[in-house]
Amino acid sequence: MTGSNASKQTKILTLKNINMKTTIETKTAGQIVINSQYKGDKLWNVGPGNRQQNYNNHLVTVKNGKKSFSFDFWGSIVSPEISNDQENVLALYCALSEAISAKESFEDFCAELGYDNDSRTAERVYKACEKTLSKVERVFDCDHHGLINEIQETYNY
Repeated sequence: MTGSNASKQTKILTLKNINMKTTIETKTAGQIVINSQYKGDKLWNVGPGNRQQNYNNHLVTVKNGKKSFSFDFWGSIVSPEISNDQENVLALYCALSEAISAKESFEDFCAELGYDNDSRTAERVYKACEKTLSKVERVFDCDHHGLINEIQETYNY
């Protein structure tokens, strides 16, 4: 066979250590700076004796004034790297959403997100959300629901 069908080329995506910095102005919290750094693959502890490989890990640091917090964020197979401002803001939005979910009781958290309230997994997830909430409360002295709503309206999430 000759021509373009004879030799198909496979496009290989090479992931690089990409750093992104995004600054947004909000009415609710003022200026927020979001820094993300692509870190590659990372083993993630999903429970006692249960580690799994996760791909496309980023370390995201959010600053508001002189306060900051950091968290892990995973890209998708389709979009492995945070490579633009919209994706950087999405990482913040996800962290805020996670934090806000921990403002509910454990029972309401489970009902809202479809977990069995007798599940150890649900308890681990809830505690991780509480940890994120603690970070968010330390950095953002504002109405968290108002902040996530403002981001949602501005960036169409």
